[in-house]
Amino acid sequence: MNRVIYPFKYDGSVHINSSKSLFQRVLALSCFSKKPFIINGSLVEDDSIVAKDICEKIGLNVSKHNSCLEINGNVSDIDEISVDTKESGLSTRVFAVLLSSLFNQVKISLDGTAKKRKFDFSSLEELGVLSSYEDGVIYLSGKLNSGKIIIRNPDTSQLLTGLLITLPFLENDSIVVCTNLVSKTYIDITLDLLEQVGIVINNDNYKTFSVPGNQVLNKNKINVEGDWSSAAFHFVGAAISGKVDIYGLNLNSFQGDKLILKVLRECGADVSINDGFINVQKNNLNSFIFDATDTPDLFPPLVALASCCEGTSLVYGTNRLINKESNRLISIQKEFLKLGVDISLEENCLKIKGSKTIKGGVVNSHLDHRIAMALSIMASVAESSVTIIDSNVVSKSYSRFYEDLEKVSKIS
Repeated sequence: MNRVIYPFKYDGSVHINSSKSLFQRVLALSCFSKKPFIINGSLVEDDSIVAKDICEKIGLNVSKHNSCLEINGNVSDIDEISVDTKESGLSTRVFAVLLSSLFNQVKISLDGTAKKRKFDFSSLEELGVLSSYEDGVIYLSGKLNSGKIIIRNPDTSQLLTGLLITLPFLENDSIVVCTNLVSKTYIDITLDLLEQVGIVINNDNYKTFSVPGNQVLNKNKINVEGDWSSAAFHFVGAAISGKVDIYGLNLNSFQGDKLILKVLRECGADVSINDGFINVQKNNLNSFIFDATDTPDLFPPLVALASCCEGTSLVYGTNRLINKESNRLISIQKEFLKLGVDISLEENCLKIKGSKTIKGGVVNSHLDHRIAMALSIMASVAESSVTIIDSNVVSKSYSRFYEDLEKVSKIS
């Protein structure tokens, strides 16, 4: 599906969607609950639905009551399981570990762009699980055991998240050693969630994680907070073209993408924290320097922001963009160039020269939800309409994005 967005200015309010990253973690955790588990949040994003479907596939009952999900029942007592994680990198890695602790044989089918991404489960062999990959299908053989595992130079923290969620429920203690961990803020999200439900994990400077076994959940209800990575697009859209109020965000969140507010303040946008919402308004914007190594999902909105700042901005950490839904680095550069943005690649850095003139035209999402949203908000400062090819890909993380965009759109 393609979408034409005509020039507009931000002016309105949005109640932001639940964090898909947190929702998937909570659904995985619910698999180990001995009591009915309640999740308060909106289950509408594709990746979260993938995790819900896996819970049902392994034998759990998932029912919806207003804005809550209730998960109960028992995991099926079978030897083999087959699931489809579609294009969700997080669910693929987290449930690969989790399912290996429950079943002897696990088959995980991938769809679309996920088939082109790198999934490395070789380190699980240290805990008794063999892995292989063929034609978009991951095969895992052997039951996951407690013990010591070393994850060497990972390009994502998602496998570690899977281990931290799963190992506490095995019979014996475990140790996870991780060298050169990236995306530490995502591990903070995992550790905070586990702490909320009474799970004890000793984190030694993000290098060694000591995990006592045979633990149980002491809480069976979790509220899934709003998604800072989704809100970032609206904050930037307002900063470059108008104003917006965003509701539903937790200021004390462990989500690293809340750093978007820090960047906006530093480059000159008006940011105010109010009772229940955050307001961002346009102002004279100056260039900025930011290291997005631990917050790679901020790259697309930061490039949109930099495009409208006075001077040249530098965003570091581009090596984190290769193994995403697309080669996000190349895709961002290619599509923003079409809009007349002076953007170039230096060593591990994107260099963006701000422009007072943003062209309209036809741009491609490359089936990447965050690129689609970044290009969409550029229509708020474009000279003419912007057409997004495959715009419907936003449903992966923010299915309501265009509905919310219409709420805040004031036609120029």
